[in-house]
Amino acid sequence: MKTILIVGGSGFIGTNLSEYFCERGIKVINFSRSPSHVHHENLIDICGDCKNTTILNEIFANYKIDIVLHSLTSFTAMDEVGSSQEVLATNLSAFIDLIGIMKNHGVKKLVYISSGGSIYGMADAPIKETHIISPVSFYGWMKESCEHYLEFASRLDSEFNFLILRPANVYGKYQKIERIIGVALRNAIIGKSMDIYGDVTTCKDYIHIDDFCEIVEKLMQSQKWNEIYNVGSGVGTSIEDILKYAQIIANNKIEINYHERKSGDVPYNILDIGKLKETINKSNFVSVESGMHDMYKYVLSITNRESY
Repeated sequence: MKTILIVGGSGFIGTNLSEYFCERGIKVINFSRSPSHVHHENLIDICGDCKNTTILNEIFANYKIDIVLHSLTSFTAMDEVGSSQEVLATNLSAFIDLIGIMKNHGVKKLVYISSGGSIYGMADAPIKETHIISPVSFYGWMKESCEHYLEFASRLDSEFNFLILRPANVYGKYQKIERIIGVALRNAIIGKSMDIYGDVTTCKDYIHIDDFCEIVEKLMQSQKWNEIYNVGSGVGTSIEDILKYAQIIANNKIEINYHERKSGDVPYNILDIGKLKETINKSNFVSVESGMHDMYKYVLSITNRESY
């Protein structure tokens, strides 16, 4: 049985990946500040701070890790950064230390979850992996820095292999209800007005978490390392469409309050996924409308719990 260490395995993407791999007979070690929402015989929770190199060394000493999957980020593109020292320590310095510890223990494969929404900056057409990197947020810059360090680490050690995945806007179960799809569904359920920053024509690429997990597994199986992949649906969906779907699914109207676009946000972001499709031969993706129907049950359960 293979063993995957997921750093940040209690977050939205990490939780889903943990569940996905455990159900396929792979042992998962989740290293996060808090335990996973997933309970499975193949899952081991180890709680701690990612900056704690002592705990990390113990994990690699006690378990035979085959692959490390890094899905940890302590802030988002929309967050204001108070102390850059703390952000750098958690998201960059700890990442560099992790790679050093991996090498010391002979672990040579790392999958890094970067960002397809923040790293490219402004664009007006589907974005290829070769597009110029020009983030407009500190979050995007941080992802860019980690990507560059991976390439640097691979130059220093030709046996060290990485995959950089640049996901579009991933959505689905276990996600905090603070992103557009979750908020639209929740507000439609409870009949609450919706705050929109920018306008409803903002068009972005959304990918359901089930598609994302499948893609991660297939890319790891492809054995095509030291590559960068956009991971999205390749289809743009506007905020207007998301609001329409939410109101139809919940059978309720949403009042819209418009505000100025937030700093760090981009009005158009659709990924060109030609390289991904060619590598893993995937052509079918969950549509946003279908994915929102699926997510509705999760959002409804969260909303019902919050009402008590």
